[in-house]
Amino acid sequence: MRQFSLPLLALAMFGTQTLADNISIRLGYSDHKDGLAFSALRAETGQFALSPTQPDHLEGAVWRVIAKDVNGKIVHETSVKDGTQIHVEAFDPQTGKVAHSGTIHRPSGVFEVSLPFSSNITSVEVVPAQGMGKFKPGVLGSQGMTADRAPIAHFDRSALQNLVNSNNRSRNVSAQATTTPKATATTIIDNGPSATRMDYVFVGDGYTAAEMDKWKSDAQKVISGFMADPLFAANRNSMNVRRVDVASNQSGVSEPDKGITKDTAMDGAFNCYKIDRLLCMNDTKVLNIVGSVLAPDARDIIVVVSNSTRYGGSGGDIATLSMNAQSTEIALHEIGHTAFKLADEYDYGTCDLSTEPTEGDVSRVATRSVKWGSLIAASTAVPTAAGAYPNGTVGVFQGAQYCTSGKYRPTENSRMRTLGYPWHSVNEGLARKVFAMYTGASSSGVTQSGTLAQGGSVFVPSASPNYVQGGSGTYSVSLTGPSGTNFNLELYKLNGSTWTKVASSSNAGSSESISYVGTAGYYYARVVSASGSGNYTVTYNFPKP
Repeated sequence: MRQFSLPLLALAMFGTQTLADNISIRLGYSDHKDGLAFSALRAETGQFALSPTQPDHLEGAVWRVIAKDVNGKIVHETSVKDGTQIHVEAFDPQTGKVAHSGTIHRPSGVFEVSLPFSSNITSVEVVPAQGMGKFKPGVLGSQGMTADRAPIAHFDRSALQNLVNSNNRSRNVSAQATTTPKATATTIIDNGPSATRMDYVFVGDGYTAAEMDKWKSDAQKVISGFMADPLFAANRNSMNVRRVDVASNQSGVSEPDKGITKDTAMDGAFNCYKIDRLLCMNDTKVLNIVGSVLAPDARDIIVVVSNSTRYGGSGGDIATLSMNAQSTEIALHEIGHTAFKLADEYDYGTCDLSTEPTEGDVSRVATRSVKWGSLIAASTAVPTAAGAYPNGTVGVFQGAQYCTSGKYRPTENSRMRTLGYPWHSVNEGLARKVFAMYTGASSSGVTQSGTLAQGGSVFVPSASPNYVQGGSGTYSVSLTGPSGTNFNLELYKLNGSTWTKVASSSNAGSSESISYVGTAGYYYARVVSASGSGNYTVTYNFPKP
């Protein structure tokens, strides 16, 4: 299977922008002897969720895609993993263990991002992430961050608008005049708006018009297999599931290693990159088909199901699987990477011990201070020997993320190490944090604590991206601080390209509160020390978008 990155997960904190349209842009890239080139292939505007700002979970080379305003300041940014270098893996169907793992060069590809496109946005750029700082809302519009590395691609507003107009025109022509086959979407599980749910899309490849009933039956088997997994069953309310129906000209899947070629809607083929179990699709065709019937934030995780019983699949931006009985296990493992940002826990492949992994399930730390240390029982030895405890016991087991030594995993054997095993508690906890972003709840009752220095200030929320998108309603913030200090409270809203203070509380002492009735938009609060220092606690309750 191939493990590509997924930059498209639209986190719920960004919601659906109601003040102005966002833009979804499909960018193509090509890496050749003259260098890396990007092209804008497709764009559409609408009130859908933005791609996430946080780059924290991306390993290796990263591209930053940024939207700039008229002053050249960054209004929004998102991370995209460098798609020219991809990790591929294949599993043995008999043992469930990895049989092939490595990195290969992919000379070209596509990806999609969603960015704000209000009237103040003048350009979109792709910039290498190394050397870039983080977006700070408190200085946006006056002293905002600018990239300290030259962009490797630049698209001005007029070019993007022309692309949007071109896409709109193409939607008005008849289906017979387009190259994208007609598709329909059916909602299987509906738990709320796409902007506040993790949306899974299952689309069939290699099913002819006469096989649509077979496809619908196969799709239900796959979806039922996913939902039978305890992790997905427990988080069902955070998900939407849709089935996309599209007819292929021929039945089956191409198998070049067997001399078989099929004309299918998404060009599905085994033996991708000469790895027999690797099942690849034409990503552009997949996005065209799914995008013709679903909005950008309604297709967070795309799974293509091939009409074949041959064992195999792949993961990444677009996951694939066949109708082999064991292929669902492949897809679950790959979605562990794609959706939950889990690392491989096996020890086969190219080992890199240069940095501490950002993923939550692997570490270079071999002591109880490891990132999952709070889940290790006092009776469990650390480091933890294989075979000494029942599988699922949380410890510090040597061998992870392609390294036989020097990196550690939390359990002896999980789904991220060998197919067919449970996720186990550490991986389940990391997945729950992702699912929690898609519950549709407002930012109600969120409490933040910390220490404020004399004359200092802190953003609320303190974690990047330091702001929250909310709906119309009452924005409530309350603050408590130590006696003998004077801490004040401020509330800011984004107006155009400038953050404006819309409410404040500056009583004597450090007990402050704000109740502000506002319209939908982006907001953050700030705690400011007028005098004194010490611990503070602030609770905010913003209406959901």
